Amino acid sequence: MAGRKLLDLLVTHSYQHSDTPSFRLASGKFSNFYIDCKMTTMRGEAMPLVGEAVFQLLPSEVQAVGGLTMGADPIANAVAYFSQSTRPRVDMFSVRKEAKQHGLRKWIEGCAKAGSRVAVVDDVVTTGGSTIDAIQKCREEELQIVAVVVLVDRQEDGGIEKIRRAVGPNVPVCAVFTRAHLEARWHETHADTPAPAHQAVAG
Repeated sequence: MAGRKLLDLLVTHSYQHSDTPSFRLASGKFSNFYIDCKMTTMRGEAMPLVGEAVFQLLPSEVQAVGGLTMGADPIANAVAYFSQSTRPRVDMFSVRKEAKQHGLRKWIEGCAKAGSRVAVVDDVVTTGGSTIDAIQKCREEELQIVAVVVLVDRQEDGGIEKIRRAVGPNVPVCAVFTRAHLEARWHETHADTPAPAHQAVAG
C-alpha cells in the first residue's frame, strides 16, 4: 500500500512524459520522459513513504545511509527518521561534491566515520555517474559499503550494471522503482493528458 502511494506521488509530481524526445538530459541526449525525484522526496507526505521503502531494502548491518548531495540527502534523512521507530536504527551522512577547503578537508558530512557500515543511496540513476562518485568518495573516507539503493532506475545507459561493477559482486544494488513502473502507472492515470511541449534539462 505504501509502495503504491509513493509510486503515485512520483508519477504525479516527478514524472513527465512526451510522445516525442522533448527533454534534454545532462548528457546532451533527448528523452521522451523526465524524472525529477526531488519534487517528490522533498514533500512532507512522501518522506515517511520514502523512508520505509528504502529502509526495507537495507541489510540489517547498515549503520548509516547517504549519498552525493543533494539528490541523496532527502532520501537519507527520510530513512534515518523512519528507522527511529523500528530496529535497527540508522543515521545519515552526505557526500560533498567538493572536499572542504578548510578544517578537516573531508568528503563526508554527518554520522559516518572510517569503518562504518553504510548504504549509498541516490534518487535517479541513468548512467550511474553520481552514485559511483559517491561510492568512490565513501571508500576514500574508508567507509564500508554494504548496499546501494536507488529510488528510480531510468533503465538507460546501463547505469545499474555500472554501479554493480563499481561496488563489487558482494554488495547488493537495487532500485525501489524502475522507469517501467512509472511509465505503466502514468499510462493508467494520464492516458488522456496532453503531452507537454516544453523542454527540460535533467540535473
